[in-house]
Amino acid sequence: MHYSILLAITLDGIITYNIIKGAVDGEHFLQFLKEHIMPFTNTYPGPCSIIIMDNCCIHHGEEIHKLVEDMHCM
Repeated sequence: MHYSILLAITLDGIITYNIIKGAVDGEHFLQFLKEHIMPFTNTYPGPCSIIIMDNCCIHHGEEIHKLVEDMHCM
């Protein structure tokens, strides 16, 4: 069995992480954003107001865009 690690970092270090058995899919990633990252975000231009993700296909889902827009982070 392999594990996947999701984490969020700032210039000050790691602010949250989650370890998942197996691969990360869109549902796992969306849940991680909702429960672990969004509580730390603020409205732009405040601290922790920018989320940077790589070009992984699970980062481009409609649910992801809606979550970020609904949280006024975009």
